[in-house]
Amino acid sequence: MTVTDTSLRAVFRGRRGRLLAGLLLAEFGAAVQSVAYSTVLPLAARELDGSSLYGATLASGTLATIGVLALGPRVVAALSAAWTLIVATGLYLGGVVAAAAAPAMGWVLAGSVARGIAAGLIAGFGLSAIGGLYEDALRTRVLGMYALIWLVPSLAGPVFNAAIAVALGWRWAMAWPALVVLVARVLIGRDVAIVPWQPSGGRLAVGAAVTVLCGLIVASAAPALPVPGSAAALAGGAVALAAGLVVATLASARILAAAPHHRTLLAFYGLCLAFFGGAGLVALAAIEGLGRGVVAGSVVVGAGLVAWSITGLRPPKRDVATAGLVLLAVSLAVEALALFAVPDATSALAIAVGAWALAGVGMGLAYPRMFSAAFDDLPPDLVTPAASAVAFAETAGTAVGSLAGGGLYSLASTAGVAADRSLTWAFALLAGVAAATLVVSRSRRVRNLE
Repeated sequence: MTVTDTSLRAVFRGRRGRLLAGLLLAEFGAAVQSVAYSTVLPLAARELDGSSLYGATLASGTLATIGVLALGPRVVAALSAAWTLIVATGLYLGGVVAAAAAPAMGWVLAGSVARGIAAGLIAGFGLSAIGGLYEDALRTRVLGMYALIWLVPSLAGPVFNAAIAVALGWRWAMAWPALVVLVARVLIGRDVAIVPWQPSGGRLAVGAAVTVLCGLIVASAAPALPVPGSAAALAGGAVALAAGLVVATLASARILAAAPHHRTLLAFYGLCLAFFGGAGLVALAAIEGLGRGVVAGSVVVGAGLVAWSITGLRPPKRDVATAGLVLLAVSLAVEALALFAVPDATSALAIAVGAWALAGVGMGLAYPRMFSAAFDDLPPDLVTPAASAVAFAETAGTAVGSLAGGGLYSLASTAGVAADRSLTWAFALLAGVAAATLVVSRSRRVRNLE
């Protein structure tokens, strides 16, 4: 029996190793910016009087990404991998400038949209490289490297970005990570030719994907619609959630025909919905729900990311996705209880930090296994469809989760409901989603993870 070399030397050998180095640096820049965005968006909303647009702004980037992914290969069919990289980088930088220089919250939203379009264009790069250039035995090790890349931003990023926000303002905290991303994109460009790039090799379920997009737009715009906002938000969110489940299945139809166990994409969709939905709320809960400052919000955000990074450094050989989902559901329920039942803000903050660290552990256990399972034993011609399906499942889950939490907060803020109460409802909703995902992951249809 042939034993695959899984050493770091094998991971970084040759051109694929150089490409991976560039992808990891890009991931580092994205991690730093994600931490900064999560930390300072509540400050931007407060300064720009944009609480009614908080949910829409939080989800707008992923909405735009969904729009691009919904059109699938049709968007990039005329572009080479190199030109896709160039166009995506230009849009990304334009989005950063729009958000950092925003005179109103709508500009922050528009900048997020531009970055989301860029993310949709380039979504297949990292996924295709990992799925197509690395053998099954090496792929989990590579994902562990991605977890390592998140460790430094998770440890130092919240404090560093909080310091920048205090000293220079939230605008600089949003803008500076773009320099890291730009350098990384230049490095990726050197070896972009080896990325498995088959834009005509698959097509997403366009009708269902556009339905997700429309549902999310209705939910985002609910506070401004001439109908009861809560009804519009619930209707739009329900449509988006249902259509997202359809897309997570239909988008990978070719994969399912070849390997039925890839129905785990449904569980992966729910995992991303619950975790990233909560990630968009924890800083807001600390700042608005508990009346603390940006440093407290940074600490809560960092606790989950650090725990995820450390847990994912060496993914266990046994499947622990179920355990990860249990931890995530429990942590989200505890976040809700901390806001609802703990009157002392200091104690509530300490509980919130611990609970979100627990959520990070759960994500570190569940995410690598669910991600890697989408590429196990796939023939080369199915790598690109798999990458598209995984990217859509993660993006749609993130968007729906962001609106489930941030949109509920925006509606409640418009109606005069206290922030701690509206955030309690949001965390409780996400805890329910995590519990439902656990049930789905244990069903006979997706039990391949065992």
